[in-house]
Amino acid sequence: MTSPRSATIVGIYQTQQARRLPGRSSQDVVIEAVKGAIADAGLQPRDVDGAAIDWPGPGGAPRDAENWAMYLQQPLSWCVSHHLLTAGVRGVLEAAAAVEAGLCEVAVVGSGRAGPFSADGSAPGANMSMEFAEPYGSSVMSQFALVAMRHMHEFGTTPEQIAHVAATIRNHGHVNPEAVMFGAGPYTAADVLASPLIATPFHRLDCCLMNEGGAAIVITTAERARDLPRQPVPILGGGMEFFQGNYANPPLYRQLRTLGQAAAKRAFSRAGVSAQDIDVFSLYDPVSFEVLRQFEMLGLCGEGEGGAFCAGERLTLAGSCPTNLDGGMLAGSWTGTAQLTLKVIEAARQLRGINGARQVPDAKLALASNAGSGAQHIELIVLGKG
Repeated sequence: MTSPRSATIVGIYQTQQARRLPGRSSQDVVIEAVKGAIADAGLQPRDVDGAAIDWPGPGGAPRDAENWAMYLQQPLSWCVSHHLLTAGVRGVLEAAAAVEAGLCEVAVVGSGRAGPFSADGSAPGANMSMEFAEPYGSSVMSQFALVAMRHMHEFGTTPEQIAHVAATIRNHGHVNPEAVMFGAGPYTAADVLASPLIATPFHRLDCCLMNEGGAAIVITTAERARDLPRQPVPILGGGMEFFQGNYANPPLYRQLRTLGQAAAKRAFSRAGVSAQDIDVFSLYDPVSFEVLRQFEMLGLCGEGEGGAFCAGERLTLAGSCPTNLDGGMLAGSWTGTAQLTLKVIEAARQLRGINGARQVPDAKLALASNAGSGAQHIELIVLGKG
């Protein structure tokens, strides 16, 4: 039951997303995102008393969210600094808990990056330290590939089925002007399979982008949301699940085959809905395979049936499970951590009904996810229409 303090998304903003943003810094794009989300909410910086922001305000040390008090022109009642608590589902759920507990009244979650990647885009480990993987030639794509290959061996999932997911989501980005790969394509599964092999079974077009940009979200109480100009998006439920530290021990399918089920159960139980009720999906897609695995995890098809489930038009705007209609991370954007937030933003935009040609008609419930099997953790959030 909704209470006056129920956490509600009232502001969203994403900066330009691009392979390169010349002349921009990480701090610069984060400030733009934070200012934009606050303005979208119809608020002023001084209205914000909670901050989970991945980059310091002017003069702060790295990860020093406390320093945003200077920029927001008042002392903060609540803040967190760890980079995975300042983005995406985890950051939004942390901020929502703070709002509902009365630790703050208005919280902003934001992150972004510009200029951190190697010139050829090959920085291993998603630009993270991977001391137990990098010396042995492993990478994020290789980690997810271990899970996919075992799934293919056990259930007969084919490269064509995986490539179909990639082509579908990339074609969503092809028609989205905000996507990094707007205008690139359209693609077929054959195009995906013809692109260079990165880590068997993944080809280049099966793998997410690596680019720059920022994003932010403003959260407040349902009571405060009623006085603000934007369509409110209630946070109905969420869940997290962590098997072990990511990119240390290799991910094994036998250990991770159900990763996310417990998180989904918590999220849906809190929201009072089921996976079958969801109108639009914003699923984490570091690789195309992870999308079909998450549909299995959600119980929308049986284990091993994800390839067949995602066939045809099911993931398109015309299908029964519209998925990553912004182009996801395969064609929309991947930015280090801000892409975690973009998943929630796309879900919120669908529920606001502001997505134009990619809008799911009469969408009332949306599910966003972060991370996945190769990362050995997952976060889920269920959003509703206010």
